[in-house]
Amino acid sequence: MTIRFDTAAVPPLPGALKGLLPEQGSFELQNDQAGKLHDWHRHDLDEELFVIAGDVRLFWDDGGRYQERQCASGTWITLPAGTVHGSLAGPDGAVYMIRPEKGRTARTTFLDAADHPFPSPRPATDRA
Repeated sequence: MTIRFDTAAVPPLPGALKGLLPEQGSFELQNDQAGKLHDWHRHDLDEELFVIAGDVRLFWDDGGRYQERQCASGTWITLPAGTVHGSLAGPDGAVYMIRPEKGRTARTTFLDAADHPFPSPRPATDRA
């Protein structure tokens, strides 16, 4: 295996984007195509999400009650650790940043279909 190094011009990091980064550590930049479903799961850390483009439907189990919210670009979402939830990208897809607690890597546990607390939502085009 040969290690390769190249150089390229680095675009400036706008102050608004820099403000989304954790004080220390990593984050994830997610690009979901239209209708992409992240089915029921939970994380072992608190997470914050910021919708940058498009929209995403966040759904979650709130103490045995199904909840959902359509989140457009500019929406900031805070998910406490252990929240059983999922997301569904809108018709134009979604780009969002995921910032785990203290920039650490969260452990994600997807639930088996038999353990889903509620039926998973489907894209609007699939609804009858």
